[in-house]
Amino acid sequence: MSVNDHPTEESSLERERTPKSFELFPTIISKLLEDGKLQYPDFEKLEELFGERVQKAIDSLTSLNVKKYLFTPSGIIRWVVIGSSGREYLLLSHSFCSCNDFLFNSLLRRETPSCYHLLAREIAELRGDFEVIQLSDRQYSQFMLDKFSF
Repeated sequence: MSVNDHPTEESSLERERTPKSFELFPTIISKLLEDGKLQYPDFEKLEELFGERVQKAIDSLTSLNVKKYLFTPSGIIRWVVIGSSGREYLLLSHSFCSCNDFLFNSLLRRETPSCYHLLAREIAELRGDFEVIQLSDRQYSQFMLDKFSF
């Protein structure tokens, strides 16, 4: 059996050090709140962490693909981002997206802190760059079933 047959302690530690979206977003958001925009070094740091997901997030914003669903009278809020394929993805808080990229590359492999949908949602919320859709509380159960059906 060779040394390469088993993950090294270092590679396991490297995966453990990959920051999670809920750890990164407060820092990113506070930076955006300081002056309302990202400076080039901030953009480079985002690209270092998220790779091509940064450009995809920006494309989502320019395509108006970020939706905020507001249920009344309860005030429950759910976010949806329409992906490049046209599929809608449900986002919960700063820490979950229903897309495969988030499941496989963020949660399981820990290769990236987040998918581009979560990044797009954070930036859209900060900038107020999203569509608000109001639904009644009676529509909530069906909404959740629709967004989580595979």
